Amino acid sequence: MNKILRNALAALCLAAAGANACAAVATEEQWIAAARHAVEFGRAHGLVIDLEVMSGTGLSPGHTPIGVWNENGRCTLVVSARDNPTAVKLTEMIAPELLELFLQGAAMHEVGHCYRRLNGYPHNEKLLPAVAWIAPVQSWFARRVRTEEVFADMTEVAWLARYHPERFDAMVEQIQRVRRRFLKPRHDTLAWLEAARADGALDADGNVFQLAERRMSRYR
Repeated sequence: MNKILRNALAALCLAAAGANACAAVATEEQWIAAARHAVEFGRAHGLVIDLEVMSGTGLSPGHTPIGVWNENGRCTLVVSARDNPTAVKLTEMIAPELLELFLQGAAMHEVGHCYRRLNGYPHNEKLLPAVAWIAPVQSWFARRVRTEEVFADMTEVAWLARYHPERFDAMVEQIQRVRRRFLKPRHDTLAWLEAARADGALDADGNVFQLAERRMSRYR
């Protein structure tokens, strides 16, 4: 099925039956393909990054179907979409004609995290119990986590602006929808996404990570 026909059928489905009836669920193979695309991109831009696939069975509720961890100067992009209910909930929200691009964008978000972690901003999302109860530390930590999420989102935004400008607005809208659905204060990047969407598919010289830094600083 060619792209024009696929998009036309998706639009007809939405008009006739509503978004829920048209929902598509990504396969594990689609998640893996998106992750491979992102890993290749990261390597082409000098990142030491690998791909690992694991089952989502036994993961904590809400565990992301794609994530990244780093150790010893390298990153691993982990796909855990199989048997992961969150993967189903997430992709059911996405317009079917944008699903493949959304998965690639989600993987690029994680590559943004990798870039930061390999360039002097290592972090995790858990405070040590000994200091987790201290209010100023909690506030500092929340800001730190959100900064990393903003950079990762702006990496995805910069990538979309450069390589998929014709779908920029529609894709940022999808990202906003997902952020609102799974909103947490430390992951609240909506103000940056709204500003990026208003600006449109702006691009400039430099790699997408530099562009992400500019967007993050501009909207701060």
